[in-house]
Formats: sequence, C-alpha cells, structure tokens
Amino acid sequence: MPVTLPAAAPRLTGRKVFAILAAFFGIIAGADAVLVTSAFGTWSGLESPSSYQASQRYNAELKRARAQDARGWSLDGTVARDGQGGARVTVTARDADAGPLAGRTLRVRLERPVDKRADLAVAVAETAPGLYAARLPAVAAGQWELVVEVLEGDGVAFRRRHRVILG
Repeated sequence: MPVTLPAAAPRLTGRKVFAILAAFFGIIAGADAVLVTSAFGTWSGLESPSSYQASQRYNAELKRARAQDARGWSLDGTVARDGQGGARVTVTARDADAGPLAGRTLRVRLERPVDKRADLAVAVAETAPGLYAARLPAVAAGQWELVVEVLEGDGVAFRRRHRVILG
C-alpha cells in the first residue's frame, strides 16, 4: 500500500509578515486620509474669525442689551411647515404696553447653529398691526435659530433669538 505524505503546512516567511503589516497600516492610513479630508471640507468650528475683536464688542453688546430691556418690547416668532416643503414665518411684535408694534422694519434670518453657510434671510411684510409674516419655499429639516431684529435709523433697536426645530 502506498504511503501518502501529509501536505506541507504553509510557511510564514518574512515577506508574508511584511505584506500583512503593510496592508494593515495601509488600510488604517487610507481610512485616516478619508476622514481628515472629510473633516476639512465641513464645519470649521469657528464662530468668530477673531476672538480678540469679538471680545472688544462685548461692552457695546452689553449696552445694547440694557437699552433693549429698557424698551420693554416683546417679539414672539414661530416657524411652521406649510405642507408644501416650505415654511411660514410669523412674528408678533408688541410694545411695553402690550400694544402692537406697527409700521416697523424687521430683519429676519433663519440661522443654522453649526453652519453659517446655510443661513437664510427672510423678507417679512406686515400683515396686520404688529404681525409680520413671510413664506419660505424650501427649508431643510433640523434645528434653526430664528433671529428677529427691529431696525431703527441708527441700527438694531431690538433683537430676539428663538430656537426652532423643523421636521
């Protein structure tokens, strides 16, 4: 009867070990390159390009906030889907006596909290005394800041921010 010899076990050579290590670290480096490239192409993380200049505006912002509080005005803003893929923005403005704040010029923006490139300007019109409204044809889902500013001759007289979530 013929004798069969067992098959030779595969040998682990220096070239095979080198190929395995090179493939492993090559995959890791490739994944890192994709992630770094993706990170550089998205949000920078900067809210202000110069923190020094932002700190210099702090006292002026405090003064503006005190003047705003002294007026006693109130702004209530809402953003709601209109069923056609767009959204309806409504702002109710009242003076210190809870009367309508009519005949004012309002500047309204929808701002993305994490990506200023997606901000939207909204042109509102007064539909009734103290009631301002507009329709946006397309607004992406997610979190937004509704920023409403009442303008006067020398700039912004009153500002309010409302966090809204659109589905």
